[in-house]
Amino acid sequence: MVSFEAFVVDVEPRLRRALTAGFGDEVGREAAAEAFAYGWEHWDRVGDMDNPAGYLYRVGRDRARRMKQSPVRPDLVPGSSGEIWVEPGLVPALEGFEAPRVS
Repeated sequence: MVSFEAFVVDVEPRLRRALTAGFGDEVGREAAAEAFAYGWEHWDRVGDMDNPAGYLYRVGRDRARRMKQSPVRPDLVPGSSGEIWVEPGLVPALEGFEAPRVS
């Protein structure tokens, strides 16, 4: 079995490009990183597979799909309405707060 480090050097650019092509730069890079994290944690099993790169692609693809499906609240997206959304209870909660003094 090849070492995980050697595997990453060989496979990372291709896996990252494949995931960013399918899911965009930010989601694709994050999905690739999560796929390699999974591969590291389970390398004793993944490293013995016939196609570990293909398996980690599927892991990354599934993670990317979940990331793409997560709902985004438009009021929390910067620049969506020109206003910054703040939790309504934040100001009242902080009014009586006194920060601890550092000595």
